[in-house]
Amino acid sequence: MLKPPSSSALRILRQLYLLRNLTIALIALLVVAAVFWLDIRLPVMALSIILLVMASTNGLTWWLIHSGRPVTETILFSQLLVEIFSFALILYFSGGATNPFTFFFLIPLAISATVFPDHRTWLLTALTMLLYTVLLVFYQPLGFPMSDHSGMNSSGAFSLHVLGMWFGFMVSALLLSWFVTHLSQELKRRDRAIAQARQRELRDQQMVTLGTLAAGTAHELGSPLASVAIISDDITEGFDRAQYPELFEQQALLRQQVQRCKEILSVLSSNTGESRADAGYRMAAEDFIQTIIQQWQQQRPQARFQLAPTTIPATASLLFDTTLSQALLNLLNNAADVSDDPIEISSLVEADRLMLDIRDHGQGFSDEQIALAGETVFSSKPDGMGIGLFLAITTIRRCGGEVRFERCQPNGTRSRIQLPLFPQDETVKTETRSLDHDD
Repeated sequence: MLKPPSSSALRILRQLYLLRNLTIALIALLVVAAVFWLDIRLPVMALSIILLVMASTNGLTWWLIHSGRPVTETILFSQLLVEIFSFALILYFSGGATNPFTFFFLIPLAISATVFPDHRTWLLTALTMLLYTVLLVFYQPLGFPMSDHSGMNSSGAFSLHVLGMWFGFMVSALLLSWFVTHLSQELKRRDRAIAQARQRELRDQQMVTLGTLAAGTAHELGSPLASVAIISDDITEGFDRAQYPELFEQQALLRQQVQRCKEILSVLSSNTGESRADAGYRMAAEDFIQTIIQQWQQQRPQARFQLAPTTIPATASLLFDTTLSQALLNLLNNAADVSDDPIEISSLVEADRLMLDIRDHGQGFSDEQIALAGETVFSSKPDGMGIGLFLAITTIRRCGGEVRFERCQPNGTRSRIQLPLFPQDETVKTETRSLDHDD
């Protein structure tokens, strides 16, 4: 059986703490009402000692909640045992099984069935049934005034017993609904956490597979690129540059692209399988944006874009590393590939996070594609493989960021990237910059 995470058990313990406080207050109120209003003779001293022990136990529970110690299932189980034995003692001094509030025993069992759906719940059930059976024989009867025994069908003890059962049922229904609802929400949160962990594990497996394939591909492409480089050097042999200028221009372009491929493969070979976060360095957020734009312009000099005016604090900074810049370059390239019009880029700082928006004017993602983005490999391009988008989203998430996609009207997609910033430890100074490129 899957055990509840420590945070889940801690929240359950907090709810038990609140429930016991409510129980203590309710029992104290009922004792006062019974003695001073209904004139029922109760052993007030014994009941006060039991309530004092319950309050002391709750004080220990409060310390445990705030001590930072791990909360285990054994602690939760012992808390429920305290509830059952405390209530059994209270019933012993207040009429035993004749007390109309005996079905309060059901509350710890309902909690146990939600938290421990195993043998521990059956153990608590057996214990409760045993204590209830003992209370049928051994108990201190309620001391009613003699006048209450005049007519069991009128306003005597039986009417009081029925009224107490009604009140107890109402309180039990409210407590059960409140606590079980909270526990159900906690179980749903735990299930979501497990599902997210499984998704992260699946993405990690895909990343390992892609890393292995990338390393093999980088090794295999080395020889073909070397052959292309040799052939490109011989293309213009025997040709006059003045007579065939286009041939020499194509040769220069071919050499440039071959060199770029070699650099990419070199970086790929050295980075495959390594986490680059520890190799990064701190960079101002404004410089980070400028660096990414410059790198992208070097790769795509023909790409057109507009960088919206923005105000970024001068002290805002983040961790820059190679994989993060490559992820943002992939997103920019994807936007430029599908958009005939200039793409729009904007940025701002909000709550210690750098927000980047990349808006293209292409066909746009469908709702299904937006849901799958970052979870699996897919591509909206006819000749695309979808690996770049998957790696970009996974890398940004690994760096503590997040990527969301929104459909724009009348067409296009907006990529919203959030990146964590270092905490600002000095006075924030803002500097306004405005750039508008349309090359």
